[in-house]
Amino acid sequence: MVEKNGNPMDSMNSKQTFVLGLVGGVLVLCTIGFFVLLGMFVGDGDGTKSPRIVKGDSVVAGEGPEQFSQCLDSGKYADVVKADFQLGAQLGVNGTPATFINGYLVSGALPYDAIKQVIDTLLAGGEPDFDFMKNQEGNIVKVNMPELPGVDWKGNDNSPITVVEFSDFECPYCARFIPTVSQMLAEYGDEIRFTYRHFPLSFHTNAQKAAEAFECAKEQGMWYEMHNELFDLSEASNLNIAAYKNVASELGLK
Repeated sequence: MVEKNGNPMDSMNSKQTFVLGLVGGVLVLCTIGFFVLLGMFVGDGDGTKSPRIVKGDSVVAGEGPEQFSQCLDSGKYADVVKADFQLGAQLGVNGTPATFINGYLVSGALPYDAIKQVIDTLLAGGEPDFDFMKNQEGNIVKVNMPELPGVDWKGNDNSPITVVEFSDFECPYCARFIPTVSQMLAEYGDEIRFTYRHFPLSFHTNAQKAAEAFECAKEQGMWYEMHNELFDLSEASNLNIAAYKNVASELGLK
């Protein structure tokens, strides 16, 4: 009798053994690749990873500073944002960005040179009357700016030039206007004061909560810093609650 060998590989030649080993190696690599991809897609369920906050030695997805997070999650400032929108509408705002310079309405993401013309005219004691300021009816709009509730100013509180911007964090034109605002503040220093008010457009689904994040940061004296960070997130198409909390942590908010 011939004794049967229990190991089938003993009956294979060297070529067959090589092919079998190669197939096994490919299968192992495919399995590893699958689990790597699975790990990358686990998170928000939409193929993107949630921003992560490092707490000591642990990493927690989607969490942020306790005070800021409670403020944002509770909707504490939802009505404040809506009140800003209503005020803007009363003042004639119908799109963003809309900027009032000593009450004169300047609409759109205008370049710095245009804004500079308006400011320089006012500083010289004149009344600005430029074509880019005119509405569809060909008129210059000037309003008596009411006292703004809960206002915080960037710049000198007693400056001769007051700039009030109504804007929307999800508006791409508003993001393009940020360099103009930054240059204006840098160039004019104590001659100007600036504040940001909310006008979240209804078709921008992330704008309302971003505005609330701004207000929660403002509660801790960091509204301008959060303002800049939110527009950075907007340009990166990353406006979401987890990202707001991540930014709050990076800014050192409580």
